[in-house]
Amino acid sequence: MKERTIFTVIILSLVLITVGYLVATQVDFSWLLPAQASSRAVLVDRLFRVMMGIAAVIFLIVEGALVYAVLRFRRKPGDDREGLPVHGNNTLEIVWTLIPAVIVAVIGIYSYRVLTDVERKPSDPLVVRVIGQQFAWSFEYPDSGVKSSVLHLPVDHPVQFQIESRDVIHSFWVPAFRVKHDATPGQIDELVLTPTEIGTFPVRCAELCGVGHAAMTTEVKVESQEDFQAWIDSGGTLVSSATTAAGSGTDNSAATASAPELLVQFGCGACHSLSAASLAGIVGPALDGIGTWGADRVEGQDAQTYIRNSIVEPNAYVEKGYAPGVMPQDFSTRISQEQLDVLVSYLASQ
Repeated sequence: MKERTIFTVIILSLVLITVGYLVATQVDFSWLLPAQASSRAVLVDRLFRVMMGIAAVIFLIVEGALVYAVLRFRRKPGDDREGLPVHGNNTLEIVWTLIPAVIVAVIGIYSYRVLTDVERKPSDPLVVRVIGQQFAWSFEYPDSGVKSSVLHLPVDHPVQFQIESRDVIHSFWVPAFRVKHDATPGQIDELVLTPTEIGTFPVRCAELCGVGHAAMTTEVKVESQEDFQAWIDSGGTLVSSATTAAGSGTDNSAATASAPELLVQFGCGACHSLSAASLAGIVGPALDGIGTWGADRVEGQDAQTYIRNSIVEPNAYVEKGYAPGVMPQDFSTRISQEQLDVLVSYLASQ
């Protein structure tokens, strides 16, 4: 009887180990995880798979024991006797305490190794400042002086992000990179990774930061080294038409974005509404009809001048009922003259 029990335990252990291994290595989690687009994502996903394999084994053990207990020790029809008093089993209690402790220790050690690997500083990284502000992201490239509302990165080149906030706590989240890092007022945090897939991926704020939080979105464009350098050389005025999905290849053509694209690129929809561009922000004034009522706001300014000044000097005139200092103050350096002309002409036509 004892030999049979030992044999059963061995067989069940082998089955459980096999199931855990298959879950960790063979199950397709693409339906659950976003695209894998950085060196960091590879390591994080590998840790995720290991934890899913371990979780699958624990689930089978717990649920299997529960089903066995229900079937083996259920009250039989007509049996009204009281249950036998059970005072515990010291060996069993030691086992079910030690096994979870070992599992937690193994996961902790492996997680620490992954953490040290993803935070290892590379040599000669591209430095990018990530700035969060209610309710938009902006990115600055100190080596070239380029500023942008869309994050551009070269593929297979290490990047060092310097993350900060100008007002409240935000959270810089790029699901495809497996990156989620707080942007905290008054301090600069560093984050390193290497993009590995050409494509366009979403950037979100993962920290509730105010009424415009849901619209605090932009995107990261991972490009070939040549396309990225061309974008830098243009001063950030080119909008690549390459890649709308991971691994879709590279199109070396580039063009100035249309006005609705620019409104999205610079995060205008986080605060403003405009029916023609499907913007629905509620933090700032609605832009519908601005080509008409804009001419009545400041004496001596026509609608186009008012719109232009409102973009590059937002505190020069603030609409009644709205607070100054909310709109980013650096659009004069982030928007090229050509982009500004496109925006002003488009808004003046509304």
